[in-house]
Amino acid sequence: MRLTIALVVGLAAVPAAAQRAPITKLLDKIPSVFGTGPKQPAITMPATPVIVGLTRAADRSVAGDPVTFDLGGFRLGMSEAEISAVIATRKLTSRGVTRFVDFESQVRSAINISGGVGGVETRRGVLGEATLQDDAGGRYVLKTLVWPDGAHLSSIVYLAPQGTTVAEWRRMLVEKWGTAREEQPGDTFAARWSKNGSGFRASANVGPRGGTVEIAPPEGSAQQPGRLVEQAADALIAARAKKPVL
Repeated sequence: MRLTIALVVGLAAVPAAAQRAPITKLLDKIPSVFGTGPKQPAITMPATPVIVGLTRAADRSVAGDPVTFDLGGFRLGMSEAEISAVIATRKLTSRGVTRFVDFESQVRSAINISGGVGGVETRRGVLGEATLQDDAGGRYVLKTLVWPDGAHLSSIVYLAPQGTTVAEWRRMLVEKWGTAREEQPGDTFAARWSKNGSGFRASANVGPRGGTVEIAPPEGSAQQPGRLVEQAADALIAARAKKPVL
């Protein structure tokens, strides 16, 4: 479940009680005839599993193992803070950013949709997608998955600029990632890296006219955070449900 939000709007600070008007402080002492309103239900968030390439970045690159590869300094599993650090270090230019609602908001929304009482969503946003341009004219397209502890990088695509030969592309990528598992002859460097059993993969299809280089997670990875959202929502609904008497 992935919901988008345009911007997270900050709320103005509430004045201190000592600065409030006398009539306001007096009214504070009178019980409201309408009661205090529904209490925001507390939700126990599940722990984020530690999965290299999904919720944590690899410490170093290993030839032939795509889960460890970096592309422009980015690695699968990076947190939003780690992504921001790479952007700042490389001085990449933002060409568009989409933010998603955070994990807690997704859980509360799922509870409300199911007919439970999930309370008000947090209105916090986390990085969802970003398009960034480098000084060579290439672009990085980053996508994340939203986990309980925040957004983590789940897909990296580089849209390569024109002007680099096939031989040079091959040299750069083989030096960076090792010999490809598959390579097809032609007028572009078309290659694929993968490791048995991991599901993570990297690919390239680049030549003088540009092309793409990509690192991607295993199929079905996007469903894993969604299952945690459902588990957290179901747990709260079950805990608050009145048990029937038969």
